[in-house]
Amino acid sequence: MVEFLPSKQAVAGSSPVSRSIDLDDLASKSSQKFTKEILEKFLNSRASGTSPKTINVYHIALDRFIGYPLTPEGINGYLNSLTCGNAKHNYFRCTRTLCRWLYQNDYIASNPIEKVSPPRRQKKLLPTISQEQLQALFNYCHCERDKALISLLWYSGMRISEAVNLKASDFNWEEGTVIVLGKGNRYRKCLAGNGVVKQWFSEHDAFEVSKNGAQTMLGRLKAESGIPCNAHSFRRGFCVHQIKCGLSTRVVQALGGWERITMVEHYSKSLGFDEALNLYRQINTPS
Repeated sequence: MVEFLPSKQAVAGSSPVSRSIDLDDLASKSSQKFTKEILEKFLNSRASGTSPKTINVYHIALDRFIGYPLTPEGINGYLNSLTCGNAKHNYFRCTRTLCRWLYQNDYIASNPIEKVSPPRRQKKLLPTISQEQLQALFNYCHCERDKALISLLWYSGMRISEAVNLKASDFNWEEGTVIVLGKGNRYRKCLAGNGVVKQWFSEHDAFEVSKNGAQTMLGRLKAESGIPCNAHSFRRGFCVHQIKCGLSTRVVQALGGWERITMVEHYSKSLGFDEALNLYRQINTPS
């Protein structure tokens, strides 16, 4: 037989007053808006090893979120206000990291990002520099440094931020590799590039150009040549070229330093049937 407590008898370990405060606290948290002060606390909480570039990405993504409610509706409203195409997914990831931190540190009563669907990616292939286009771009380079820089980007697949910070002492020409400070403030090996790169670093210690300066140079090449080149179009060109040469996506992922193999698989979609057929015949034709 189940015994019920009298209606006025307090349950051990509970307090009507404290329960009321908890409910008020939850209501307050559920209506809270994202503020500049919360953003600063979040940024200060990032691990000491977080790169300045990553902190800047958080700033760019979350500054625009200030003033929105920390609710699924608020997050959806923020994401729907963005007009940056596939880059919207980067804003979503930053907001997801923020919400997890807010929930774990009791700023909010529940994690609203769990009820928000990631933005859909547009399935389009971005510009990719072919080997023929690379050779054509040489005609528009104003100096040997520019030729060496775009050669390194294409033959190594490294990011432009990695390339502009290289020193001659980072290269191991016997092995054909170079050590770069990559994404996530981690060192990794890359391919060292071709003879044009080797020639430059045999006479110079560095490229002696900033990331912004290199991007300006690429913008000029695009305007003068009509070839849609930017730092990532060379990186994608490296990926597609290596796949055309018969390397597996896993090998290309390791050589290019991609965190996820899905990026390599996406770039490889530009490989047409005729190119795939030629590759198949090269591999399967008896010698």
